[in-house]
Amino acid sequence: MTTAQDLGARLRQLRKARQLTLSGLASLSGVAVSTISKIENGALSPTLDKVLRLAEGLDLTIGQLIGDEESGSSPPNSRFAPSREGDGIVIDTKNYVYRYLCGELTNKRMVPIHARIKASSIREFGPLEKHGGEEFLIVMEGEVVVHSEFYAPVALKRGESIYLDSTMGHAYVSAGECDAEVFCICTEPQRLNRNGEDEVPQPGS
Repeated sequence: MTTAQDLGARLRQLRKARQLTLSGLASLSGVAVSTISKIENGALSPTLDKVLRLAEGLDLTIGQLIGDEESGSSPPNSRFAPSREGDGIVIDTKNYVYRYLCGELTNKRMVPIHARIKASSIREFGPLEKHGGEEFLIVMEGEVVVHSEFYAPVALKRGESIYLDSTMGHAYVSAGECDAEVFCICTEPQRLNRNGEDEVPQPGS
């Protein structure tokens, strides 16, 4: 399991390797200086939206940021990566326990996540989260209530699913007696090339 201390140390190393100050990374990522400082000191486990923003600010993929994929590695020639039980990088946050799968694949268009939902009410969850891209979630065990910025809450039972725009504020809350278990696929936010245009991943990259 990747601890908050492990992730914090890696974030600091990557930031300093790029000769960025805390305020510099904050400007590039949109994450507050105080939040970055807490993450680097191991006092805070970042949520998915913070991980995505920090990765984008450092011009890295999630896998490169959390340490499951080597920065600068060559793109593979094909897409084939089995994931066994217990594989992946685990990050435990206040509301979710994320397990990032298939992190060894570079330049992925999707981020597969096996997660456990701990928050049992929107009040306990706190402010809605948002990040780039889109996501699809299916409930594997338990019951989930999906809260969002523009729609009424939606209840999902085992086997039911939802697709949503991740830039809209959203939260997943466990509604059953036990923590819900879900599988989620998020798309990586599109990056801009040097001309300010969206980079389009090429087949096989």
